[in-house]
Amino acid sequence: MIYLTNGFSPAMLSSLPLDVEFSLINDKEFCEAVKHSINSIGHQGTIDLINKLCGTTLAMNRISISASVGDEIYIVLLTTRLEEGRVLNKEEITKMYEDGKVKFVRAMVYGAVLAELSKCEGVCDETEYDMLSYKAKRGDNE
Repeated sequence: MIYLTNGFSPAMLSSLPLDVEFSLINDKEFCEAVKHSINSIGHQGTIDLINKLCGTTLAMNRISISASVGDEIYIVLLTTRLEEGRVLNKEEITKMYEDGKVKFVRAMVYGAVLAELSKCEGVCDETEYDMLSYKAKRGDNE
């Protein structure tokens, strides 16, 4: 599944432990993912920004998500903390975007073997490394 959110919390994961890898992405990659995602954004200003940038017609959809191994979460990230209770309108979030204070992040959900896999790199043979990589993608937690 591919999800679209305006934040991230471990509560968005179907179970724990899981490994999540975060990476910054560009506007083009973000907009391409938006077209194939399940929207869970419940803030109109954020929806307005996405629709303007990506040429979409999304509507607010304040739902809970439950991401599992293999899922991707695309996050609209504010790089500054707002005061409590503050909700940005279209103009305010657009200004933040123009000022470089809005970033786009892809979170990839893996099984909880990434630490083991990283220790293996350069030490394990190719078969063992491939097996651990497969376990991470499949979601094995043992």
